[in-house]
Amino acid sequence: MNNLATKSSQILTSSDIENLARRFGGKSDDYIEIMNTQKNQKTINKYALLKEIDDAIKTSKEKK
Repeated sequence: MNNLATKSSQILTSSDIENLARRFGGKSDDYIEIMNTQKNQKTINKYALLKEIDDAIKTSKEKK
């Protein structure tokens, strides 16, 4: 249980982005999220509910 309390998050929040921009220069608006789409798709396919949501989103985009 102690591991959960001390484990640091790897997700950047908007305040993290603003702090980085302030420290290293630039604008927080220029931040672009880089993600591993292949890993994300494997995770989506692994869990039925995520797969169902992903399919629904794709279907609704195709209808537009």
